[in-house]
Amino acid sequence: MQSYDIIRYIVWYATENDIRLTTNRLVKFIYLADLYHARLKGGQTLTGFPWRFIYYGPYCSEAMQCIDQAVNDGLICKATYDSYFDEDKEFNIFICKDKEAEKIEELIHIGIVGQIQKAIRTLGNDTPQLLDHVYFNTEPMANARKGDLLDFSKAVRPESIKKVKLKKLSPNAIKLARQKIKQLSDEINADRKRLIKDEQETEKYKDNAYCQFIEMLDGEKLAIGLKGTAIIQITE
Repeated sequence: MQSYDIIRYIVWYATENDIRLTTNRLVKFIYLADLYHARLKGGQTLTGFPWRFIYYGPYCSEAMQCIDQAVNDGLICKATYDSYFDEDKEFNIFICKDKEAEKIEELIHIGIVGQIQKAIRTLGNDTPQLLDHVYFNTEPMANARKGDLLDFSKAVRPESIKKVKLKKLSPNAIKLARQKIKQLSDEINADRKRLIKDEQETEKYKDNAYCQFIEMLDGEKLAIGLKGTAIIQITE
């Protein structure tokens, strides 16, 4: 399988799930695909890209070149938009509506495909959470310093799921289990309502400064060597 294939598949799956795949997000999902493959294949990645800790975590110019080539070859499409906050800035959204791209998942281990899909669904529209995940929850990034070549031999193989032998339950045990399930369902619904309320409370803090910061993360890469201190001030 070629590197273009995994890029095409990631973009297609994101498009199918109505996820806005920016350059930053696409690069991070390519990295995660390499990581999931390395976990099952003894450190071997899908793409063979030399990932380094550079831009907001894992980055490599080879990934960017491959994305550009996929666009040039018509495998994926790139839509460029003007920034809402800076008239001199632009950002890209990648799209793929070619149904043939779905067949690529047949070339990838089912366990790897499942992880890629889950990551895109859960993190695809949340750049801060995606960056947080690759920073703190992926083995090659552990103890890495800026500029370091990331070592995928650190990838840890997931533990095998042990088979569970089910016992035959008595009618009383089944009744009790149903009561517990209903209680758990009620608690989950209550937690969901609290989460919605919390999200509504935090919405008032998402002003233009917040949106501008998130758009900056989703923009094009920064120049190497850029230094400085960013101050984020939240006002009611």
